Amino acid sequence: MKIFIKAAILAAVAFVWIWGAVVEPYYFLDRERLTLSLDRWNPKLDGLKVVLISDVHAGYGPHENWRVKRIVAAANAEKPDVILLLGDYVNGGIYYHKMSMDRMSAYFRGLKAKYGVYAILGNHDTIYNVGKIRKMLGDANAVLLENSNRKVSTPNGDFYIAGIADPITQSYYYKPTFAGIPKGASVMFLAHAPDVFREIPLAASVTFSGHTHGGQIRMPYFGEFTSNLKYDAVVSGILEKDSKTIYVSRGLGTSRIPMRLFCRPEISVITLRAKNPAPAAQKTE
Repeated sequence: MKIFIKAAILAAVAFVWIWGAVVEPYYFLDRERLTLSLDRWNPKLDGLKVVLISDVHAGYGPHENWRVKRIVAAANAEKPDVILLLGDYVNGGIYYHKMSMDRMSAYFRGLKAKYGVYAILGNHDTIYNVGKIRKMLGDANAVLLENSNRKVSTPNGDFYIAGIADPITQSYYYKPTFAGIPKGASVMFLAHAPDVFREIPLAASVTFSGHTHGGQIRMPYFGEFTSNLKYDAVVSGILEKDSKTIYVSRGLGTSRIPMRLFCRPEISVITLRAKNPAPAAQKTE
Protein backbone atom coordinates (compact mmCIF):
# COMPACT_ATOMS: atom_id res chain seq x y z
CA MET A 1 0.00 0.00 0.00
CA LYS A 2 2.85 2.38 0.84
CA ILE A 3 4.21 2.18 -2.69
CA PHE A 4 0.87 3.30 -4.08
CA ILE A 5 0.77 6.26 -1.67
CA LYS A 6 4.29 7.25 -2.68
CA ALA A 7 3.42 6.89 -6.35
CA ALA A 8 0.31 9.03 -5.88
CA ILE A 9 2.32 11.74 -4.12
CA LEU A 10 4.99 11.72 -6.83
CA ALA A 11 2.32 11.86 -9.54
CA ALA A 12 0.64 14.82 -7.82
CA VAL A 13 3.95 16.68 -7.47
CA ALA A 14 4.83 15.97 -11.11
CA PHE A 15 1.41 17.19 -12.25
CA VAL A 16 1.69 20.44 -10.27
CA TRP A 17 5.21 21.04 -11.60
CA ILE A 18 4.28 20.39 -15.23
CA TRP A 19 1.18 22.56 -14.89
CA GLY A 20 3.08 25.42 -13.27
CA ALA A 21 6.23 25.26 -15.42
CA VAL A 22 4.73 24.40 -18.81
CA VAL A 23 0.95 24.53 -19.09
CA GLU A 24 -0.01 27.73 -17.28
CA PRO A 25 2.90 29.96 -18.44
CA TYR A 26 2.73 28.87 -22.09
CA TYR A 27 -0.76 27.71 -22.93
CA PHE A 28 -2.79 30.35 -21.11
CA LEU A 29 -2.90 34.03 -22.01
CA ASP A 30 -5.72 35.93 -20.38
CA ARG A 31 -7.13 39.19 -21.71
CA GLU A 32 -8.12 41.13 -18.62
CA ARG A 33 -10.67 43.63 -19.95
CA LEU A 34 -12.01 46.40 -17.73
CA THR A 35 -13.11 50.03 -17.70
CA LEU A 36 -11.56 52.54 -15.31
CA SER A 37 -13.63 55.59 -14.38
CA LEU A 38 -11.32 58.42 -13.36
CA ASP A 39 -11.81 61.68 -11.50
CA ARG A 40 -9.17 63.56 -13.47
CA TRP A 41 -9.89 62.59 -17.05
CA ASN A 42 -11.19 64.62 -20.01
CA PRO A 43 -14.62 63.15 -20.94
CA LYS A 44 -13.89 63.98 -24.58
CA LEU A 45 -11.29 61.19 -24.39
CA ASP A 46 -13.78 58.64 -23.06
CA GLY A 47 -13.38 55.24 -24.67
CA LEU A 48 -9.61 55.45 -25.13
CA LYS A 49 -8.35 51.85 -25.16
CA VAL A 50 -5.00 50.98 -23.58
CA VAL A 51 -3.20 47.62 -23.67
CA LEU A 52 -0.65 46.86 -20.93
CA ILE A 53 2.24 44.44 -21.50
CA SER A 54 4.28 43.83 -18.37
CA ASP A 55 7.08 41.57 -17.16
CA VAL A 56 7.60 39.56 -20.33
CA HIS A 57 10.91 38.13 -19.01
CA ALA A 58 11.70 36.66 -22.42
CA GLY A 59 14.19 33.82 -22.53
CA TYR A 60 15.78 31.73 -25.25
CA GLY A 61 14.50 28.78 -27.20
CA PRO A 62 11.68 28.18 -29.69
CA HIS A 63 9.04 28.01 -26.95
CA GLU A 64 9.97 31.55 -25.85
CA ASN A 65 9.89 32.85 -29.43
CA TRP A 66 6.40 31.42 -29.77
CA ARG A 67 5.31 32.96 -26.45
CA VAL A 68 6.48 36.48 -27.31
CA LYS A 69 4.99 36.37 -30.82
CA ARG A 70 1.70 35.26 -29.26
CA ILE A 71 1.76 38.20 -26.84
CA VAL A 72 2.30 40.65 -29.70
CA ALA A 73 -0.50 39.10 -31.74
CA ALA A 74 -2.90 39.20 -28.78
CA ALA A 75 -2.14 42.87 -28.11
CA ASN A 76 -2.65 43.84 -31.75
CA ALA A 77 -5.92 41.90 -31.94
CA GLU A 78 -7.41 44.34 -29.41
CA LYS A 79 -6.85 47.24 -31.85
CA PRO A 80 -5.65 49.52 -29.04
CA ASP A 81 -5.22 53.27 -29.12
CA VAL A 82 -2.07 52.99 -26.99
CA ILE A 83 0.23 50.13 -25.98
CA LEU A 84 2.21 50.52 -22.75
CA LEU A 85 5.24 48.34 -21.97
CA LEU A 86 5.80 48.26 -18.22
CA GLY A 87 9.34 46.88 -17.93
CA ASP A 88 11.27 43.67 -17.18
CA TYR A 89 11.73 42.48 -20.74
CA VAL A 90 14.38 39.88 -19.77
CA ASN A 91 15.76 38.27 -16.60
CA GLY A 92 18.96 39.56 -15.05
CA GLY A 93 21.30 38.59 -12.24
CA ILE A 94 21.44 35.00 -11.01
CA TYR A 95 18.18 34.37 -12.90
CA TYR A 96 19.90 35.44 -16.11
CA HIS A 97 18.40 34.34 -19.38
CA LYS A 98 17.54 36.45 -22.34
CA MET A 99 16.20 36.51 -25.82
CA SER A 100 18.40 38.03 -28.50
CA MET A 101 17.90 41.80 -28.41
CA ASP A 102 17.63 41.90 -32.20
CA ARG A 103 14.95 39.25 -32.13
CA MET A 104 13.02 40.92 -29.33
CA SER A 105 13.09 44.32 -31.04
CA ALA A 106 11.84 42.68 -34.24
CA TYR A 107 8.91 41.15 -32.37
CA PHE A 108 8.09 44.36 -30.48
CA ARG A 109 8.35 46.34 -33.71
CA GLY A 110 5.24 44.44 -34.76
CA LEU A 111 3.16 46.06 -32.01
CA LYS A 112 0.54 48.35 -33.53
CA ALA A 113 -1.41 51.08 -31.74
CA LYS A 114 -3.17 54.14 -33.12
CA TYR A 115 -1.23 56.62 -30.97
CA GLY A 116 1.96 54.66 -30.44
CA VAL A 117 3.88 52.34 -28.12
CA TYR A 118 5.41 53.71 -24.91
CA ALA A 119 7.76 51.98 -22.48
CA ILE A 120 9.47 52.19 -19.12
CA LEU A 121 12.27 50.08 -17.64
CA GLY A 122 12.13 47.50 -14.85
CA ASN A 123 14.62 46.26 -12.30
CA HIS A 124 15.70 43.22 -14.34
CA ASP A 125 16.41 45.47 -17.32
CA THR A 126 18.88 47.44 -15.22
CA ILE A 127 20.45 44.29 -13.75
CA TYR A 128 20.86 42.76 -17.21
CA ASN A 129 22.10 45.76 -19.22
CA VAL A 130 20.08 48.94 -19.34
CA GLY A 131 21.93 50.26 -22.38
CA LYS A 132 21.07 47.19 -24.44
CA ILE A 133 17.43 47.34 -23.36
CA ARG A 134 17.22 51.03 -24.27
CA LYS A 135 18.58 50.25 -27.72
CA MET A 136 16.20 47.31 -28.13
CA LEU A 137 13.20 49.50 -27.34
CA GLY A 138 14.44 52.24 -29.66
CA ASP A 139 14.88 49.72 -32.48
CA ALA A 140 11.31 48.56 -31.78
CA ASN A 141 10.03 52.15 -32.27
CA ALA A 142 8.82 52.35 -28.66
CA VAL A 143 9.01 55.73 -26.91
CA LEU A 144 11.05 55.18 -23.73
CA LEU A 145 10.06 57.33 -20.76
CA GLU A 146 12.62 57.80 -17.99
CA ASN A 147 11.63 60.63 -15.66
CA SER A 148 9.93 62.24 -18.64
CA ASN A 149 6.61 62.55 -20.42
CA ARG A 150 5.17 62.71 -23.90
CA LYS A 151 2.16 64.66 -25.16
CA VAL A 152 -0.23 62.66 -27.35
CA SER A 153 -2.67 64.57 -29.56
CA THR A 154 -5.95 63.10 -30.77
CA PRO A 155 -8.96 64.57 -32.62
CA ASN A 156 -10.79 64.56 -29.26
CA GLY A 157 -8.08 66.31 -27.28
CA ASP A 158 -4.62 65.83 -25.83
CA PHE A 159 -3.39 63.52 -23.10
CA TYR A 160 0.02 62.83 -21.60
CA ILE A 161 1.97 59.68 -20.80
CA ALA A 162 4.57 60.11 -18.05
CA GLY A 163 7.00 57.52 -16.71
CA ILE A 164 9.68 57.32 -14.06
CA ALA A 165 12.92 55.36 -14.11
CA ASP A 166 12.73 52.03 -12.31
CA PRO A 167 12.26 52.96 -8.62
CA ILE A 168 14.11 49.86 -7.40
CA THR A 169 17.41 50.14 -9.29
CA GLN A 170 17.58 53.72 -10.59
CA SER A 171 17.08 57.30 -9.45
CA TYR A 172 13.61 58.59 -10.15
CA TYR A 173 12.27 62.13 -9.95
CA TYR A 174 8.72 63.44 -10.22
CA LYS A 175 9.53 67.05 -11.09
CA PRO A 176 11.00 66.36 -14.56
CA THR A 177 8.53 63.52 -15.07
CA PHE A 178 5.58 65.91 -14.91
CA ALA A 179 7.38 68.99 -16.28
CA GLY A 180 5.37 70.92 -18.84
CA ILE A 181 2.11 69.08 -18.24
CA PRO A 182 -0.73 71.60 -17.85
CA LYS A 183 -2.75 71.53 -14.65
CA GLY A 184 -5.86 69.42 -15.05
CA ALA A 185 -4.52 67.48 -18.07
CA SER A 186 -5.33 63.80 -18.57
CA VAL A 187 -2.21 61.87 -17.57
CA MET A 188 -1.33 58.18 -17.64
CA PHE A 189 1.58 57.58 -15.27
CA LEU A 190 3.86 54.54 -15.59
CA ALA A 191 5.94 53.10 -12.74
CA HIS A 192 7.33 49.58 -12.90
CA ALA A 193 6.90 48.92 -9.17
CA PRO A 194 3.60 49.85 -7.49
CA ASP A 195 5.38 50.56 -4.18
CA VAL A 196 5.50 54.24 -5.17
CA PHE A 197 1.70 54.53 -5.08
CA ARG A 198 1.56 56.51 -1.84
CA GLU A 199 3.90 59.21 -3.18
CA ILE A 200 2.48 59.65 -6.69
CA PRO A 201 1.47 63.26 -7.43
CA LEU A 202 -2.23 63.97 -7.94
CA ALA A 203 -1.34 65.23 -11.42
CA ALA A 204 -1.57 61.57 -12.48
CA SER A 205 -5.05 60.60 -13.63
CA VAL A 206 -4.19 56.91 -13.37
CA THR A 207 -1.07 54.84 -12.64
CA PHE A 208 -0.11 51.59 -14.38
CA SER A 209 2.42 49.20 -12.84
CA GLY A 210 3.67 45.62 -13.01
CA HIS A 211 6.59 43.97 -11.17
CA THR A 212 4.51 41.83 -8.79
CA HIS A 213 3.58 39.09 -11.31
CA GLY A 214 0.34 38.96 -9.33
CA GLY A 215 2.26 36.83 -6.85
CA GLN A 216 3.21 34.38 -9.64
CA ILE A 217 2.30 31.43 -7.42
CA ARG A 218 -1.07 31.71 -5.72
CA MET A 219 -2.60 29.01 -3.59
CA PRO A 220 -6.33 28.68 -2.97
CA TYR A 221 -7.31 30.12 0.44
CA PHE A 222 -3.69 31.20 1.12
CA GLY A 223 -3.15 33.79 -1.61
CA GLU A 224 0.11 34.72 -3.28
CA PHE A 225 3.44 33.03 -2.54
CA THR A 226 5.21 36.40 -2.63
CA SER A 227 3.99 39.90 -3.41
CA ASN A 228 7.26 41.64 -4.41
CA LEU A 229 5.90 44.64 -2.49
CA LYS A 230 7.75 46.58 0.18
CA TYR A 231 4.98 49.05 0.93
CA ASP A 232 1.21 49.06 1.03
CA ALA A 233 -0.15 48.80 -2.50
CA VAL A 234 -1.91 46.00 -4.40
CA VAL A 235 -0.51 42.76 -5.86
CA SER A 236 -2.79 42.87 -8.91
CA GLY A 237 -5.87 44.69 -10.09
CA ILE A 238 -7.23 48.06 -9.02
CA LEU A 239 -6.58 50.15 -5.95
CA GLU A 240 -8.39 53.45 -5.40
CA LYS A 241 -7.19 55.39 -2.39
CA ASP A 242 -6.46 58.99 -1.39
CA SER A 243 -7.97 60.31 -4.65
CA LYS A 244 -5.57 58.15 -6.67
CA THR A 245 -6.11 55.13 -8.90
CA ILE A 246 -3.57 52.43 -9.74
CA TYR A 247 -3.90 49.30 -11.84
CA VAL A 248 -1.28 46.58 -11.35
CA SER A 249 -0.91 43.95 -14.07
CA ARG A 250 -0.02 40.42 -13.04
CA GLY A 251 2.20 40.31 -16.11
CA LEU A 252 3.31 37.60 -18.49
CA GLY A 253 6.56 35.92 -17.50
CA THR A 254 8.41 34.42 -14.55
CA SER A 255 11.50 35.18 -12.49
CA ARG A 256 13.21 33.43 -9.59
CA ILE A 257 10.95 30.38 -9.71
CA PRO A 258 10.30 29.46 -13.37
CA MET A 259 6.60 28.72 -12.96
CA ARG A 260 3.18 30.29 -12.59
CA LEU A 261 0.52 28.57 -10.54
CA PHE A 262 -3.11 29.73 -10.28
CA CYS A 263 -1.87 33.08 -11.60
CA ARG A 264 -2.21 32.98 -15.35
CA PRO A 265 -0.28 35.42 -17.56
CA GLU A 266 -2.31 38.37 -18.82
CA ILE A 267 -2.36 41.34 -21.08
CA SER A 268 -4.61 44.04 -19.67
CA VAL A 269 -7.07 45.81 -21.95
CA ILE A 270 -8.28 48.97 -20.25
CA THR A 271 -10.85 51.50 -21.41
CA LEU A 272 -10.59 54.92 -19.77
CA ARG A 273 -13.54 57.17 -18.94
CA ALA A 274 -14.30 60.21 -16.81
CA LYS A 275 -16.04 59.32 -13.56
CA ASN A 276 -18.30 62.34 -13.31
CA PRO A 277 -18.49 64.09 -16.67
CA ALA A 278 -19.85 67.62 -16.61
CA PRO A 279 -23.54 67.75 -17.57
CA ALA A 280 -24.33 68.98 -21.05
CA ALA A 281 -25.18 72.65 -21.25
CA GLN A 282 -28.91 73.35 -21.49
CA LYS A 283 -30.11 75.46 -24.35
CA THR A 284 -32.03 78.52 -23.18
CA GLU A 285 -34.57 80.54 -25.09
